[in-house]
Amino acid sequence: MCGIQHLERAGENLSLFKSFYFCIVTFSTVGYGDVTPKIWPSQLLVVIMICVALVVLPLQFEELVYLWMERQKSGGNYSRHRAQTEKHVVLCVSSLKIDLLMDFLNEFYAHPRLQDYYVVILCPTEMDLQVRRVLQIPLWSQRVIYLQGSALKDQDLMRAKMDDAEACFILSSRNEVDRTAAGRLESLTSIPPANSAPPRSSSGLFLTCSHPEQDYELDDVRNSPLD
Repeated sequence: MCGIQHLERAGENLSLFKSFYFCIVTFSTVGYGDVTPKIWPSQLLVVIMICVALVVLPLQFEELVYLWMERQKSGGNYSRHRAQTEKHVVLCVSSLKIDLLMDFLNEFYAHPRLQDYYVVILCPTEMDLQVRRVLQIPLWSQRVIYLQGSALKDQDLMRAKMDDAEACFILSSRNEVDRTAAGRLESLTSIPPANSAPPRSSSGLFLTCSHPEQDYELDDVRNSPLD
């Protein structure tokens, strides 16, 4: 806008309002023709601006739509229809790091029988930039659903449809400084998913045992519906 006004000073002097009006009309419609640049430098600037807009704006709109959809999904639910007609597992983590995510996905989908499974991630924190970029890859965007929530809350477990899940994985990052505290948190986190399983459920509950004493903390969980 300011560039057009500045360049047009060599020809017909456009006011700031007319320059603003010209930019809005040109980019929102095909233009009315009542205000046009008169000299070639300003005409060239308009051509360059339109070419840049045709390239940049669709990418930015696509990114905005993706961010909006991700926010909707992170605060939304995994549908009951999908849970009953498709197979899914729930991955519960206190914080999701890229190394933990890729290790799990690569190992999980390495088995040929698990190719049609979906992974619902339940994490209390928002996705960081690295995780967001990975989940934008078509290979994972069609298989992985990210829900922002905690495995300690029954309503969040219902959002992830834990009662229809084939299995539940409760993991902590291998880079945790206090492995004992991380192990105890895993043990505590395993109780609500175990209690949410229906009677005689064949679903599995899988934890990473970082210390031998954690095995004793899981005795009650082993006697729960999820085993």
